[in-house]
Amino acid sequence: MEHRISHEDMDRILKQLEDDYVKALKDNSSSTVEDFIEQFLYDSWEYNDRNIDLIKAVMSRYTQGEIYRTTFSGAFNEMVDHLQEKLTELDKEDRYPMIHTSNGASYLVSFVDGLVIQYFTGIYSVEGLKELTPQLKKVILNALSTDEV
Repeated sequence: MEHRISHEDMDRILKQLEDDYVKALKDNSSSTVEDFIEQFLYDSWEYNDRNIDLIKAVMSRYTQGEIYRTTFSGAFNEMVDHLQEKLTELDKEDRYPMIHTSNGASYLVSFVDGLVIQYFTGIYSVEGLKELTPQLKKVILNALSTDEV
């Protein structure tokens, strides 16, 4: 893994969110990138809905300086690294060039996180995101099929 941080003094809730994320990636038994992305999206909507209070607590602690930037970004980068590893493992035929770059998984996460923020602000409901998932999957797969510039 590219990014490693010490978990000894990590905020308990941040550590829980990181552990849950890694577990969800490992539990996603999809055998193709396409199926993985779809399941990843559905899992993301459900998880964020169930855990929005924990996510808000971590973000609040971060903005108040109770979680160091390096700890927060380190945990985030480790989650992205796990996602990158999983996606690379699934794309054996190199159909999605962006997956094999240093930014591929990060782009996917930023796309999903942007939608989660819109959920948080009331623009989308979980049901609405679920309904949009087939279209969102196509958009993401199209983006991941882009060659690196």
